[in-house]
Amino acid sequence: MTATVRIGLIGAGRFGRLHLKVLAQIPGAETVALADIDSQALEEAANRFGIGPDGRYEDPLRLIEDPRVDAVDIVSDESTHGPLILHALRRGKHVIVEKPLCISAAEAEEIARASEESGKQVLVGNISRYSQPYRMIKRSIDAGKLGAVAAIRAKRNFSRSWFQAFGNRIHPVYESGVHELDLIVWYANARCVEVAAFERRVEGYRYPDLFSAILTFENGVVASLDSSWAVPAAAPRNLVETLELDGTIDAHIEVIGETGTAYYQLAHPGFGIWTPEEVLHPDTTLWPDEGNRVGGAIASELADFVEAIREERPSRTMPLADSVHVTRIADAIVRSAAAKTIVDLDGGESR
Repeated sequence: MTATVRIGLIGAGRFGRLHLKVLAQIPGAETVALADIDSQALEEAANRFGIGPDGRYEDPLRLIEDPRVDAVDIVSDESTHGPLILHALRRGKHVIVEKPLCISAAEAEEIARASEESGKQVLVGNISRYSQPYRMIKRSIDAGKLGAVAAIRAKRNFSRSWFQAFGNRIHPVYESGVHELDLIVWYANARCVEVAAFERRVEGYRYPDLFSAILTFENGVVASLDSSWAVPAAAPRNLVETLELDGTIDAHIEVIGETGTAYYQLAHPGFGIWTPEEVLHPDTTLWPDEGNRVGGAIASELADFVEAIREERPSRTMPLADSVHVTRIADAIVRSAAAKTIVDLDGGESR
């Protein structure tokens, strides 16, 4: 077992800073290097988290080459994930990467091959798998409490104001959609075989504001996913404090079994804070401020990833193969909606 995992983190933005906070509280983890193309963001974060001048890089490839770095934590723009993962694997580094794994099925398959050839782990930050409500649903499925899963319904809506930063940057299936796609694959416990998807552009950006998809799985499970970036500014906020981001994630999932049903709504009216200016329904599962530390799913996720690297084994919760399959499904959703046809994951467009 490796005593300490020395980590180089790429991306000093909002979520990168959250990772830095959490990594600092995990025994056996030490962040020794930080990279960001924005020199001001790099210096501010490095100063804040005690990373010395010899560990600061404006070029992420130079960070990967740093001989002190055992593992690279990638928290940069989505389009950079694939190339950075591959570069790190080919330099003998383990990889932690925020979702999505990458933004094409071909790239995902290449990453899987490179991980196997190098013997290094790729650990994808699908945070919902580490959130207790979602984990309890999975345990209920595995224990047979719902009977065989027959159908899954999922939705995830984000604040409209956030789309200004993403509308010309990435298709929402890779940003909002992958959360629920990952849960659907986890709960279905089977391979998706067919996808039908639809999308609509409202605000006039390059990518659609909303999409819907129907997925069928080889074991008969039928799943639906709806996602939009249209939550109005007046909606009750549930992101407060830790992430340095104001807004709303309106997410719901329901698993329908032959004998039972399980469902969860992220941040609900059962917990509210009402002020003269706004109504809050704060989420307490993802990254709650616990005073002297960050708790919740993000802490469990990164602790699991550090432990997996120290023990030189895959994560038991987040195997790479699942993220590769999710990427294939996301790719099929994009193609189905664009071509207005059903996509067979084994044979391309089917009808």
